[in-house]
Amino acid sequence: METSYLIGAIFVASIMTYLTRVTPFLFFRKKEPSQLIKFIEWNMPVMIMVILVFYALRDVQWEVYPYGLSEIIGVFIAATVHVKFKNALLGIFLATLTYMILVQMVFIV
Repeated sequence: METSYLIGAIFVASIMTYLTRVTPFLFFRKKEPSQLIKFIEWNMPVMIMVILVFYALRDVQWEVYPYGLSEIIGVFIAATVHVKFKNALLGIFLATLTYMILVQMVFIV
């Protein structure tokens, strides 16, 4: 493919992506959001985190050593840190660090 074609395709894709992000704000900037939108806005982070936890735990072999202990400990640490400090990034970082240490050094299969 030609370089000019690739640059043009990237440019058009960038403009269209930008327009799809900006358009709702242009049309609905003076309108008060409905109760459903407010509910979704308030609960979306929790819904996403629940989906990610279930997605991460889907392939855990609960009946084989170490019986998912590293995953359970990681989820527990993430939840505890998030509830105590109200900092999702810190919880995710500490839980991932703990999980990796457990998998690489403690529960060696």
